[in-house]
Amino acid sequence: MRKSLFFVVMVALITVVLAAPAFAAGEVQLQVNGDTVPSPALYLDNDVTMISAGTFARLSGADFSENGEVLTITENGKALTLTSGKDEAVLGDQPVALPRAAVKTNNVAYVPLRAVSSAFGFEVGWDAEKLLVSLVREETRDGMAPLELLAKSNAACQAINTYSMDGSFDIDMEIMADGKLMEDAPKNLGMSLTSQIQNDPLQIYITQKVNADEAGQIPEMAVEMYMDEEKMYMKMPGQEWQAMGQPFSSEFWKQQQDIQSDPLKAIAQMKEMGILVNYGNDTTVDGKDYYVLNASLDFNKFMENFQEMFQQAMQAASSGAAQENPADMQQELQQIMENASLDYFYTILINKETLISDIINFNAKMDLTMENPEPDTDPDTDQSGEQAPEEIRIKYDMNGQFNISGLGEPFKAPVIDDSVKNPVD
Repeated sequence: MRKSLFFVVMVALITVVLAAPAFAAGEVQLQVNGDTVPSPALYLDNDVTMISAGTFARLSGADFSENGEVLTITENGKALTLTSGKDEAVLGDQPVALPRAAVKTNNVAYVPLRAVSSAFGFEVGWDAEKLLVSLVREETRDGMAPLELLAKSNAACQAINTYSMDGSFDIDMEIMADGKLMEDAPKNLGMSLTSQIQNDPLQIYITQKVNADEAGQIPEMAVEMYMDEEKMYMKMPGQEWQAMGQPFSSEFWKQQQDIQSDPLKAIAQMKEMGILVNYGNDTTVDGKDYYVLNASLDFNKFMENFQEMFQQAMQAASSGAAQENPADMQQELQQIMENASLDYFYTILINKETLISDIINFNAKMDLTMENPEPDTDPDTDQSGEQAPEEIRIKYDMNGQFNISGLGEPFKAPVIDDSVKNPVD
């Protein structure tokens, strides 16, 4: 497997958006307002469906906190207080009987789904044959349903031709080789990203920096990427700019711009991708009032609808490297995605005055198993004489925040040598 494949996968995922795995047979499934919830963390306890309190907070848009055995779920000024091991809760100042007590298992708090959902205004349905729980609740802000607000925010962003996006995130990693934990592998990384985006004509300039880890195993480094409608350019540490094929055609970008500028088309696309969106508690940051949206994406649905996009990306990225075979890369990507579990959740703060999504907080959990991407020259041993691992498993938990700024400011493209832009055949 080649290093370029990882770059292609990352570009494809970051450029579009991300998310989570399918349900295994026999597990209790959950739908909210007709949309399937990825990885709902449900189980049955004597015919009572229990849900992770944190998951319920995410899908309902509530805030969740715990203090020892006391659990508090708050939404729109309404607070439900539960205590682990007790079959009675308090909603405001009124007692609420529970069919099962809240419990803690492996430091995760679980609460009875029907009782908690009903307390916050959901209609609860149950299909015993399909093991399916359905929650229905209409919620609006200023007459807008969650997807309507998100679509209008997308259109507002499209109307502004240039803007900047800066972010920082922390990654906790666990790397295993052939089932054994690699103690000397990096465990914590800090990363930052600065970017400029221009919608028309398309230009994207991204600088991603990796901070040196405490153990000194990974040095501080920066990778730059520039993309226009014709090509993609990449600059690795200590190297000059290199040209690559544009992962997505100009027709694709124009199609996406058309979709995002039309709220009805944007809503239809988000539903196809399995995006689940709900309102969180409105908030104020630095004197600005914000709508809050919680969103997650069904990764399987995403892959079903965008396989052609990935194929196009890899074919374009490999066009400048004769040693890379697009068909081989497609097969390798397919193997990676089949062995991947990805849960992506993000919170969007949308400025009530401008409808621009000024702040995005996100959490991504990934579990990826793959063949060793860097086999040794000697296929049987590494430099120490030990046998090289055949399989590598990477688990990571990434948390971070992006901020949107510089609305309407001039786009500043990096200086790329003409010989790179116009190579001699």
